[in-house]
Amino acid sequence: MRVLIVEDEPLLAMLLEESIADLGHEPVGAAATVAQALALLDEGPVDCALLDYSLGGENTSIPVAERLVRDRVPFTYLSGHAALDKRSGAPDGPLLNKPASMDGIARALDAMAVLRLPANCPAVPSSPA
Repeated sequence: MRVLIVEDEPLLAMLLEESIADLGHEPVGAAATVAQALALLDEGPVDCALLDYSLGGENTSIPVAERLVRDRVPFTYLSGHAALDKRSGAPDGPLLNKPASMDGIARALDAMAVLRLPANCPAVPSSPA
């Protein structure tokens, strides 16, 4: 799978890239900002994404999550917090707590692989006429 990484800490981004590659997947860049992540999405399709929720200061990966929802790409949030603030307006998504273990990353990728839908598959099955 092609996996987008959104992580503003360079060392963590590098470790995620290595872990994803070690698990047999293709890391698609490591974006440190929303703009970089959206640019990577514009360059080509991804199968899933790991999104650091907090990107420094008041910045979050919410715009990236919204784009992934629109494009029907599964994602998992990464956060050092036990839970995300539901008042933030962030699209719902699974949460993997930092620091993430290799096993945790593998489980998240496996779960997202199951959620992938073909581009021509409707998001909600149409009811029989």
